Amino acid sequence: MSFLTPEIERAPFPTGSVVEAVRTSCREFISSSPIKISGKGIEDFLTGLNKLQYMEFSDDITIKMPLRFETVHDEMNFITMIDLLNFGSGYRVPLHELAGRGAFDTIRFGAMSFHIGGKPMTAETFKNMTVFEVAETFQLPIDREVRHETLDFVTMTQPTALRPLADGITSVLNTTGEYLVNNGYKDLSDFIMKHVQQNPQNANSLVNHFSQHFPGLFDKYWFEGDANPVYLYKKSQIIVYHLWCTFKEQLPELFDFKDINTLTIFSDNVIPTMLVELNIIQIPEAWQEQITANQDLNVQQATTLRAAAVVACDDIVNASKTTGPVPDMTTGGLDVYLWRLGKVGDYRKVPRFQLKETVMF
Repeated sequence: MSFLTPEIERAPFPTGSVVEAVRTSCREFISSSPIKISGKGIEDFLTGLNKLQYMEFSDDITIKMPLRFETVHDEMNFITMIDLLNFGSGYRVPLHELAGRGAFDTIRFGAMSFHIGGKPMTAETFKNMTVFEVAETFQLPIDREVRHETLDFVTMTQPTALRPLADGITSVLNTTGEYLVNNGYKDLSDFIMKHVQQNPQNANSLVNHFSQHFPGLFDKYWFEGDANPVYLYKKSQIIVYHLWCTFKEQLPELFDFKDINTLTIFSDNVIPTMLVELNIIQIPEAWQEQITANQDLNVQQATTLRAAAVVACDDIVNASKTTGPVPDMTTGGLDVYLWRLGKVGDYRKVPRFQLKETVMF
């Protein structure tokens, strides 16, 4: 999977704060799009919000696992690797069919295989991983035997629908490992610790640090005909959010980020889908038909939906100060709430938009 598309390569790295570039570019980008954000939908959502459920679901338990880590660095590598590889949502259907689990659980399974199997999460390991090692570690069936069309008793090997996902995981690991090796870092925790020791308690600084160096995090687009690029940087922000969640008490002098609530939501395909279902985002009927039919959207459609989710959630958090039962709502808490809500009950049955050709979500 070649994930550096023309739209990604065309967009320059933002000047100044990455988080602020996400916030402002998304609002500008959707202003000329066919998507609308409903003020009434936001009001209805907030007035109908169950405070106890919100408090429960806004606690990010997805990254907490019953594993024992020898060092802080081991745990840091584990968490960061999961978020670095937190994509593949467009493969939800074939993943359930062929691997028996969804995208996030597949990545978590692979990280646990590294940890339990004693496979080092080092720069060298990442740099040299092959697609076959990825397939084995993440338990992704990437090939299948098929009978020859004309020759009896002859079989051929064909790639399964999950081969491109395994290629994408391999590419992200390889490019990450290459950057780390070339710049003298032994692993991801080394990359993180050297930065936070110089820039402690600063989430925005760490988001910038991640966003500009790893190709697997280049969540930026400039579409032909648009005046300006649009930025999302979902994975860079969720890495930093999870580092804060995990280490703000263990290492508060470094990871108790004072600006953590300035991050935007971590826009994937679940959050926009939930916002459409909750009548907060209104999309064209033709787009909804594509989603319902499990047809891949194009990159610009997917980016528009993700950008709209960033803007809508900013608007929800601002409105929550005077409407509804949660006046201290944050973007991080709202993101986790909507993501976890989308995994329960009838919400789990709602078709989510999909885009296979990406390693960003």
